[in-house]
Amino acid sequence: MPSITIHRLFILALLFVSLQAFAQHQRKEISGVVIDTAGMPLSGVNVRLTTILDTALVITDVKGAYRFTNIIAPEFRLTFSMIGYKILDKSYPSDFPGPVVQLLPTVLPPQQTLLKEIVINRVQPIVIKEDTVQYNMDAFNVRQNSLLEEALKLLPNVQVRRDGTVIAHGKQISRVQVDSKNFFGGEVLTATRNLPADFIQSVQVIDYYGDMANSTGIKDSEPEKILNIVLKEDKKRILFGQVTGGGGTVDRYIGSLGINNFNDGQEFSVLGSLNNTNTSLFSYGAPTGAGVRERGNSDLTGMMDSEDGVNTTNSVGLSYSDDLSDKVSVYGKYTFTNRKNRTLGNSVLQSVYDSYTIINQENKEINTDNINHLMAWDIEAQLDAHNYLKISPNISYSRAGSAHLSEDTIKRKNIVSERIYEAEENVVTPNFDMDVLYSRNFQKPGRKFVLNMQGRYSQRDKIENIDDFSESTNVITGDPVLDGAYRLSQKVESDNQNRVGRVKASYVEPIDNTSLLEVSYEYNYTAIDSYRSVWDQLGKQSFVDSLSLDYAYFFESNRVGLVYQMEQSKRFRYTLGFAVQPLLLQGQTVDIDTITRHRNVNLIPSAGFRFRINDESEWSIEYLGTNNQPNFSQIQPIRDLTNSQNIIIGNAELKAEFVNRITTRFRQTKLGKNRFFEAQLALNQVQNKIVTNRTNPSSTVQETSFRNTSGYFDARGYYMYSTAVFNDNFQLNLNGTTDYVNNVSYIDDVKNFGRNFIYSQAVQMRFMMEDVIETELNTSYTFNRTRYSLRQGYGSINGNDANSFLVGLAGKGYLSDNWAFGFDLSHRFNSGYSFVNANPTLLNAYIECTFLNNNMALLRLQGFDLFNQNTGITREVLGTDILDVRNNRLARYFMLSLNIRLQRYPKKSG
Repeated sequence: MPSITIHRLFILALLFVSLQAFAQHQRKEISGVVIDTAGMPLSGVNVRLTTILDTALVITDVKGAYRFTNIIAPEFRLTFSMIGYKILDKSYPSDFPGPVVQLLPTVLPPQQTLLKEIVINRVQPIVIKEDTVQYNMDAFNVRQNSLLEEALKLLPNVQVRRDGTVIAHGKQISRVQVDSKNFFGGEVLTATRNLPADFIQSVQVIDYYGDMANSTGIKDSEPEKILNIVLKEDKKRILFGQVTGGGGTVDRYIGSLGINNFNDGQEFSVLGSLNNTNTSLFSYGAPTGAGVRERGNSDLTGMMDSEDGVNTTNSVGLSYSDDLSDKVSVYGKYTFTNRKNRTLGNSVLQSVYDSYTIINQENKEINTDNINHLMAWDIEAQLDAHNYLKISPNISYSRAGSAHLSEDTIKRKNIVSERIYEAEENVVTPNFDMDVLYSRNFQKPGRKFVLNMQGRYSQRDKIENIDDFSESTNVITGDPVLDGAYRLSQKVESDNQNRVGRVKASYVEPIDNTSLLEVSYEYNYTAIDSYRSVWDQLGKQSFVDSLSLDYAYFFESNRVGLVYQMEQSKRFRYTLGFAVQPLLLQGQTVDIDTITRHRNVNLIPSAGFRFRINDESEWSIEYLGTNNQPNFSQIQPIRDLTNSQNIIIGNAELKAEFVNRITTRFRQTKLGKNRFFEAQLALNQVQNKIVTNRTNPSSTVQETSFRNTSGYFDARGYYMYSTAVFNDNFQLNLNGTTDYVNNVSYIDDVKNFGRNFIYSQAVQMRFMMEDVIETELNTSYTFNRTRYSLRQGYGSINGNDANSFLVGLAGKGYLSDNWAFGFDLSHRFNSGYSFVNANPTLLNAYIECTFLNNNMALLRLQGFDLFNQNTGITREVLGTDILDVRNNRLARYFMLSLNIRLQRYPKKSG
């Protein structure tokens, strides 16, 4: 017995000595960051480290960072836990080189609590996390078998337009992610009209500042709005899909198929559709019916078609996402679309001069046939603990053909010109894009180097055949105007090659635990080679040298900047920066060897301040300076006679614009009350603004050239307020926008200010009684006023006012578990526009029945635009031009459609 004890003591002593010797040479520092599914740092996470010798516990700081020192064991395990989030366990091997171990960011998903025979109904609906607003879907009454698009309509301050465009917090959603990866290349429609709502744990609306800002932590650009969809844990391994077919009157039809396979991060999707119901691309037969008209931002009442003309669309797409290894993941898509459109319409263009107005009334027919191929991929590689690489190649090819026929009546005082215009156009455009992001984290926490390189090559080959005839008469005398008849027959061939490049390098050095300094360099260039040939086809075809062009354009900028950022606590952060940016803008007319060159240096301060007032409210303000280069049609030094009544003259002496922008925003969420408020004001002032100079040399012919000037500014604001009334079944949404634009233009070389004021106010009341009825009352009012400085003293013709008021009511009633009906009624009152009979009343209605197991099949009979009054009316104000447009839209038809949805879970092993 004693010998056994002595033997055990000897082994323990030997093990102790061995570990002590090993520890003297292998002490390590282990650090990392914990983030949520939106990529935002999580503070207050308990991180427990366990080894064969000991355990240690730390809590993440405000940046989500944690660190362990003097760890002597070769292998270790980390456990991450936080209330409201899933507990995560990770084991790490002993193959980390060096004494400092920088781990990859750990994503902590939300906790989904499942208690047997207990249902938790009260969930916090909205959570604000800096640049993210998270909607927890369990807090909203989403009907079973709904798609994501239907669920989004229930969220405060989120709207879905008829074409599938999603507006969140006043801004359009640019792409959609699923569990922080682009779904179908980020395609919004594909995600919103294919993902079942009951798969979704939460929807996050994120202000995303780009991969560069995400890597450096410095947010010095305008963010895009994206959606991140967080799936429920039990929905990450599932095969699901749907198929739709429908036919109707007026030869209307729709057919679609979608199959999606999710397998713990591996995703594969195949989608296809064909229809002539103006259903947007990748809207593969939503269960709300074939060709259903969804709620819009201006037509808030549901099934109104906001797209001009009638489309016939065929499309197919493939999407794939997978982790090839622990360090490499790929995701991307291929899509093909063929879209034909026929638009009939008329327009009234008022071109304002000092003492008179030229009015152009146009009737037109446009037929287009577009084919597009697109392949887009992302490859991400975490090369090691310190180095990250992302490569994103995109390839596209498009071919577009169009035929344009129009008849114009143009009036100037007592002169009237009648014009007939015909044009055929064919355009071929291959494009290639490459985006490379490299990031290195050094051993010192927070020290980073980030490099971003972007390149794009595109080519545009265009052939136009133009036939333009006009003649002018004096309406008082009836006599033709001298030199008032004009005939143009041209063939125009254009070949443009564009090369765009950008390189940005950034070095970030932490000064202390609360502040950091960024030193950056950015290089941008744009090179365009344009060759334009014009042949006169009247009589014997001849080359027109004076209208042809061989032109090379080059834009280059270098920017060196410093940014200092301090974040003393969760509540307070500010950013200060300064940059110097030399610019070069150069153009060369190759055939006559003429060169124009402009150099400029921009001094660009930047600043940002964010204050978290309390757990429910925050306020921010920031300043940003950017430049805009002229577009090619403005700078090419040639007279473009494509439109004989509006001749365009480029100006090779144009300089780049510089935009000063100040934005302030206040946001508040009342926790537990389902109440949300947000307001934003943006001020823009533009130096060297590129504006038009309009002249009227003879009869009704106008010439438009371009120049730089000062005096432009605009102020744009919006607010949104959403609250539950009485209870969560009654929701009130208010939103309003106000824009004031001080436009600048020139008339006969005299400066003119066009002050455009637009005010819009919308009210939406939504009532839901689960499994009984859903109703929605919408009203919106828009006022558009324009005043011109040169017309002061001319009384009522100083400007123009237009008003639009919309009232609508939509509802859906459930007759039983399987039968439902719905309707959508709206009426719009318009005044001040150039059209009569522009007050359409629109009514849609449907009845539907679900059947088979789990109501997987839906049969619907739908009547669209029962009063046959659907038409589109828009107004644009640019400089001294006021353009009112009215186009045809999809008119009355009836359709019977069948939608079948399938899903299957994988078999459990064992």
